[in-house]
Amino acid sequence: MKNIELLKKQGVDIEGAINIWGDIDTYNENLVEFKDSLATRLTDLEKFLDAQDYSNYAIVAHSLKSESKYFGFMREADIFYQHELKGKENDGAYIKSHFDEIKKTIEDLLYLIKEYLSDDGEVKNILAVDDSNIVLNFIEHNLSSDYKLLKATDGNEALNKLANNLIYALFLDLNMPKTNGFDVLAYLKEHNLIEKIPVIIITGDDTPETIEKAFSYPILDVLNKPFTDDNIKRIINSIENFYERQK
Repeated sequence: MKNIELLKKQGVDIEGAINIWGDIDTYNENLVEFKDSLATRLTDLEKFLDAQDYSNYAIVAHSLKSESKYFGFMREADIFYQHELKGKENDGAYIKSHFDEIKKTIEDLLYLIKEYLSDDGEVKNILAVDDSNIVLNFIEHNLSSDYKLLKATDGNEALNKLANNLIYALFLDLNMPKTNGFDVLAYLKEHNLIEKIPVIIITGDDTPETIEKAFSYPILDVLNKPFTDDNIKRIINSIENFYERQK
């Protein structure tokens, strides 16, 4: 059973939305479709902004506004409505100066919906990213049944899993082929996830320059390779403490 209190705490008019849909199951089914559309809508907004196509920008903002109201996201709907109006007014200056606002609103909304839809008493997803299967298997071996380990062997695979799953915590290697760990950190920051997901850097490079660069992001901790089962247990405690502080 989904925890609707999670939505209420974020100011969602869940009672009004259920009155529209008739029951919570229908609400949840359609919320999945809304969630799946958000990333595409954001891409469209960025495209129309770059092209200075404010008429189509307004159409996307209008769609976001209307559908947000169906699901009780009234605060978000107000922000989308402002962008709809400015698009209709061809007010490019306003849209450009406030685009970070609508981008963050969409990304926060996407994260909230993922969190709500995943809140079923299921295990917590921990994503471990390392080009060594030995390291990934070692982490998995030392996790309790409260957690499910999602594995990625490069940064591109990690970004895909971040986009499609609610991640409880992230173990992240820095030195990987293709997209490296710092690229993943930049993605988390750009998508307003860096302070929502506790990140633990796992690295064999403990030079001061690397550690300083890692801590330029609000990461939770660093695990230097090779690490032990006790190190992982300590990190798990830190992760749980991270979420306790959020309550």
